[in-house]
Amino acid sequence: MAKIIFITILLHLSIYANQSENISPNFSDTQIDLLQSIEDKALIYGSGKKKVYLFIDPWCQYSRKFVSLVSHNPQMLSKYQYFIYLYAIPRLHSTKAIAAVYQSKEPLQTLLNIMLKDDKTTSLLTQATQNKMDAIASVAKSLNIHKRPFLIIQK
Repeated sequence: MAKIIFITILLHLSIYANQSENISPNFSDTQIDLLQSIEDKALIYGSGKKKVYLFIDPWCQYSRKFVSLVSHNPQMLSKYQYFIYLYAIPRLHSTKAIAAVYQSKEPLQTLLNIMLKDDKTTSLLTQATQNKMDAIASVAKSLNIHKRPFLIIQK
């Protein structure tokens, strides 16, 4: 039953995502290698054996819905390990919120507070954070990622 709900929500999110582009869901080993090259920049949520690479914007309403779904479902957190990458949607102006997350002592908790509790925490962007955001953006562009949330489940 949980799988059906999860798939239904994913389909719903993909239909109503902020930007619509045709993106191939088939990822090659080279593309998975690209994702693995930025794993050290990810916020890891969940303890499962299956990896899910998740690109989100903290101000995106669909990203928020997905994170809320995951955070309230212990089964999803125990089955999957989410590698969360903060990838800003330019029109949402979320760069300062992303900076606050990456520069926080508890980045995952800061992200959850922003996304689930509507915390308006922001921070000035440091060069180290900008470099991290640039590396994530570079991989996202190479993978032609335009929608948020964007999920890639590794087999």
